[in-house]
Amino acid sequence: MYKTILILLCAFMCLLEPQATQAAPADAFAVRPELVENNKVPRPNYKAYRGNSRHKAKKLGVFKRWSLRRKAMRKRKRKMNPVIRVEKPTRNK
Repeated sequence: MYKTILILLCAFMCLLEPQATQAAPADAFAVRPELVENNKVPRPNYKAYRGNSRHKAKKLGVFKRWSLRRKAMRKRKRKMNPVIRVEKPTRNK
């Protein structure tokens, strides 16, 4: 489908006359420099506003809570303190 449309578009472009597709002269779209210098537009920022980073986190869903609990249990199991075994004390006479 896309190949067919592309081929048709290319064929249509070949049929156009070169004079009709030429660009206009440069002075047709001349812009005065004083208008460009005075028109300062701030750069857009597309990040969402976070309210000065003081937003409350939303409540976790049940599956997220369960996965975090399993992760904590695994971490606790791995972090268990090793048991140090020693022999019975002997009395010196």
